[in-house]
Amino acid sequence: MMNLDELLKAAITDPSKRSLFLQTLIKSDVYVMCKNPVKQERNSAEGGVQLELVTIKNPSGDVFIPFFSSHRALQQFAKRYVDYYKINCLRLFDLIQSAAAVLNPNSYGKEFSSQEMKSILMIARNLRIKAISYNEEEIINYNRCERTMGYITKAASKFFAKQENVDAAYIVEMVKGCEKPQLLMVVDMIGSTRKLFVPLSKYLSRYTKAGDNLCFISKEEDMGKKAAKVTDAFYVRKKRYFER
Repeated sequence: MMNLDELLKAAITDPSKRSLFLQTLIKSDVYVMCKNPVKQERNSAEGGVQLELVTIKNPSGDVFIPFFSSHRALQQFAKRYVDYYKINCLRLFDLIQSAAAVLNPNSYGKEFSSQEMKSILMIARNLRIKAISYNEEEIINYNRCERTMGYITKAASKFFAKQENVDAAYIVEMVKGCEKPQLLMVVDMIGSTRKLFVPLSKYLSRYTKAGDNLCFISKEEDMGKKAAKVTDAFYVRKKRYFER
């Protein structure tokens, strides 16, 4: 049976081998270069790690994340000692899906656009292909927002006041792997999240600032429960007369 390096070489010249190559790739471990030694998160009960990945510019000025099919391929590219980390490829795609990546750059390589990685992740989920630790929550950290979020919370509170199915709401900073921080709004609610989050997203788009990446989740979800624990609710529904 061919290893990942051999499959990559074969897939470049033979289109019929590409499907097998991708199936093998997402189930394989790959290597990434890190700017600093990988740190174990001491405060993480799940034993997460902190990664700061190396990025590289191509001649056109486009930025991408290099990753490698083997430690040998990494060493051939770096030509010197570098800090590195071994990770399941599917899990890596989940972490870096907002960026572009190249497998084995400066060699027989393969470029993956952000859209291509998202498509692979979607196919993997539909086929129920799971990476090692793919669904573990330790790759996500939740923190209190360091900057003032009043411009969002005031608008959201006004919106929620008209929704009878919303009891409370929280906003936190969510850091997923090596990606840029996102804003996560956790809503304690009942009923359809889609019916609430779609109009909420449209409404808040008038108030968010450039660079704000706002996501929504119900507090019923495990991730929502975990995120809500790090901060106080910015909105709490006033009790009705019969609830007092």
